[in-house]
Amino acid sequence: MSRVLWLLTSDVHLRPDRPERREALARAFAVASEYRADAIAIAGDLFDRSRDAVEERAFVRELVEAAAPRPVVLVPGNHDVDAYGAAADFGPNAVVLSRRPFHRATVCGLDVIGLPYQHGRTVAQCLAGLDGDTTSSILVAHATVIDGAAASFAGDGEEGAYMPASAAELLRRFAWSALGHLHGGADLVRRAGAHLVSYAGSPVATSRKETGPRRVLLVGVERGGGVVSLEARELDVPFWERVEESCAPGGEDEAIERLAGRAAAAAAADPRARVIARLSGVSLVAEGELRARATAAFSRALPDTGPSRPGTPVGDAPVLELAAASFEALSRSPVVAEFVERLGRRADAAGADPRLRAEALRIGLGAFLESLP
Repeated sequence: MSRVLWLLTSDVHLRPDRPERREALARAFAVASEYRADAIAIAGDLFDRSRDAVEERAFVRELVEAAAPRPVVLVPGNHDVDAYGAAADFGPNAVVLSRRPFHRATVCGLDVIGLPYQHGRTVAQCLAGLDGDTTSSILVAHATVIDGAAASFAGDGEEGAYMPASAAELLRRFAWSALGHLHGGADLVRRAGAHLVSYAGSPVATSRKETGPRRVLLVGVERGGGVVSLEARELDVPFWERVEESCAPGGEDEAIERLAGRAAAAAAADPRARVIARLSGVSLVAEGELRARATAAFSRALPDTGPSRPGTPVGDAPVLELAAASFEALSRSPVVAEFVERLGRRADAAGADPRLRAEALRIGLGAFLESLP
């Protein structure tokens, strides 16, 4: 049996004002060339909007043609469902699977089923009547996989269960289900012997909630033998990394220093990382002053940050998110004011360590914050 090596990516969301997304797609194609992949699959949302395909298609066509004779399988997602009309030219080696309810083709000797996004329908409904060799067939779809009764794969993506599908059914019906829609996460793969359900995630972070290194998947499939290899390859592109700290009233400066230290460590750990630093908790300091103190601390901890690193879409300086509630506003609540007063009296009577008192105050006020509507 001969192995067919595939590279999977999805959710690039190309648009003219986001050049870093072009770069990420080019990096993904470079990995396919480096590892001599036999085929590439892009499982939906190649374009951010169908109208973006008008300006971005020429760039995609250049990549696809440069990858020849390697076939490139394209399936519409919910964002670019109308970008694959009959007149759209993606290059002679592009395999556009856009017919509904499903579109079948033979690629590198394997049976490939393309499932374009179809609003309001489940994967099972779209695949009604489909038969095939479960040890050799590949599904390429833009869908939300449900792992159990109600739990979807854990990952970052858009809200909503687009094209819901059962993981158990996909594992039973296909050697490999190559999926798009989830942009990232640590739990995007299910494997049962020679059967695989997987997301590769987006090769570029399209929002700050998508954290961690970006990657593509390399999947080996044998006719009659199913999936024989699986490897994730990180791309040399910038990504978001999040660090968090919580402050107690009076402990703002200490929390800021800890946060700055964690941000510096995250930036030093990987030159591709762009840090999001979030400060939560409760503060005695007004937000403007709190931001000024944090900015000064970050300048000391990361003196070389700036917009100069090549490939970083917005610059290197950490993004500072201030989510600390105002103690003054919170203490106007009679219940909170009474809690603070009683805690102070008890701590003074017991001669408690100020740090212990601050921690108790932080936990207590945090509980109040969580209970607020």
